[in-house]
This record gives sequence, C-alpha cells and structure tokens, in this order.
Amino acid sequence: MPKDLISLLAGASLVAWAAPSIAADTSAGKSAAQKCIQCHEADDWEGEDAASLESLIRDIVAGKVKHKQKLELSPAEITSIAAYWGSAGKK
Repeated sequence: MPKDLISLLAGASLVAWAAPSIAADTSAGKSAAQKCIQCHEADDWEGEDAASLESLIRDIVAGKVKHKQKLELSPAEITSIAAYWGSAGKK
C-alpha cells in the first residue's frame, strides 16, 4: 500500500476516533434555545445549516465572536441548539 494512502487512512481513523459523539437532539435544542430567544427568532437563522450555526455558537461561547451577553453552553447544548435553529426552529 502506498505510504500516502496509509497516512491518509491513519489520519481519517484518528479524526473519527477523536470526534465527539454528541448526537444532535432538536427537542433538547428547543429547550436549550430558551437562552437565545430573548434576542433571536428562528427566522434569524433562515438558510443557515446546523454545521455553520454550531461553529458560530462555539465561537460565541469561546469569546471569539462578540455577543450581547456571555453564553455558557455545554457541547451537547451547542450541538442541539444548532440542530434546532438549523431546522428553522420548526421541530
């Protein structure tokens, strides 16, 4: 097997192993989004997918993106809120 292919497979295996196994739960996201609805509505995120929303929320929580107030959310809450808002808050 070529060395590059071995490196690629090893890297892919490492990423899969290291990736968090947090499942998106839109029901939990709806509940956790109560922290967000003071300022945001589902329409604010129209056209955004869950992955981009999750990235944005993680950056807000980390303090990388300015936000009206400091957010303290667990990784599971972030994933679930992103899934909920990514579904346009309709689930």
